[in-house]
Amino acid sequence: MQQQMPCPSTEEYTEFARRHEPSLRYALVAQLGYEAGREATQDALVYAWEHWDRIRSASNPGGYLFRVAKRRALRQRATRGSVGMDLPEGDSPRMEPKLDDALWHLSKRQRSVVFLVEGLGLTYQETADQLRISRSAVQTHLERALAHLRRDLGVTLDV
Repeated sequence: MQQQMPCPSTEEYTEFARRHEPSLRYALVAQLGYEAGREATQDALVYAWEHWDRIRSASNPGGYLFRVAKRRALRQRATRGSVGMDLPEGDSPRMEPKLDDALWHLSKRQRSVVFLVEGLGLTYQETADQLRISRSAVQTHLERALAHLRRDLGVTLDV
């Protein structure tokens, strides 16, 4: 006989999903691309419901879900092929034409930090929590990434 795992109450899960879904989605989209990141977010929330006891007891449930979702998405990517940073038509923001290429010259970590801090407005600490790195590492990655972008785009600071 298979043992059934206890599920969270609807209210408890709804509050958890409301609190964690946006930052989880932002981080996964930054790491995996638009479609894969959104799909991974939904998969992570289903996983949270199915493994509620494990999620509830985690010291950082959002970070735990991020790692689970990213690992699963990368496994799926390996079997389906590569997925890029794709935005649906009409959803592309107006930006410097050379920015896309300049962003892809950054390391994956730097690109993620720039996206989360500058693009989505997360704090250094929120970004650090999502990427499971220190706050000072976020600051270092951001400073180096912005310097690299300024150089590639020929931007000078008027201080």
